[in-house]
Amino acid sequence: MNKKVLITGGAGFIGLHLANRLLDEGCQVHLVDNFARAVNDTELRETLIRKQSDFSNVNLNDVKDVESLDTDFDIIFHLAAIVGVRHVLDRPYEVLYENIHMLGNMIDLAKRQRNLSRFFFASTSEVYAGSLEYFYLPIPTPESTPLTINNLSHPRTSYMLSKIFGEALCQQAGIPFTLFRPHNIYGPRMGMSHVIPEQLKKAFESKDNDSVEVFSVDHTRCFCYIDDSIEMLWRMM
Repeated sequence: MNKKVLITGGAGFIGLHLANRLLDEGCQVHLVDNFARAVNDTELRETLIRKQSDFSNVNLNDVKDVESLDTDFDIIFHLAAIVGVRHVLDRPYEVLYENIHMLGNMIDLAKRQRNLSRFFFASTSEVYAGSLEYFYLPIPTPESTPLTINNLSHPRTSYMLSKIFGEALCQQAGIPFTLFRPHNIYGPRMGMSHVIPEQLKKAFESKDNDSVEVFSVDHTRCFCYIDDSIEMLWRMM
């Protein structure tokens, strides 16, 4: 497939796995990141020496930075966002404001593309948090399930609200778009600040004990391995 693809958050966990798959499929891939969360590691450097890959260090909240990007992308994956429980709890205003602001800049960039066929916006499974708290949330969850907002004074609400607002921006922007809501994707290069590697680390460090501490024995989540999530994104594209 001879497509020119832009991936924001391209040096991150999902972004780099997606980039490698698209390069395997013959796409020209331009990665954008500012390393606020991602790392410049061996895996990233190996990707960037591949034919048809490119990289820009861009602050997506800076209009001039975003305007420096090309206008001949066929597809844009907007994965970049301020994420992570620590950031959400400590910096709720920045999470809400900057996530929305960078998406607005990216939508403006999308509108300047000469041949854009699709803008992919990474929302989140957390958009269902309010529905789960206040109403019944069926599993599997149909697209018709209404989204409910949590208590706005709670810092944790900032992230999910930035994504709900982002979905609405895409709906009203007048561009060809696809919304997807990742559910706890895990796999190589995800870092340690996630439940699966944290629990594996606890298990390793407690191998001589009879028990491993967990946050809640009644807590359940839906996990998705990175290869499966990338396959889904490829099929969407």
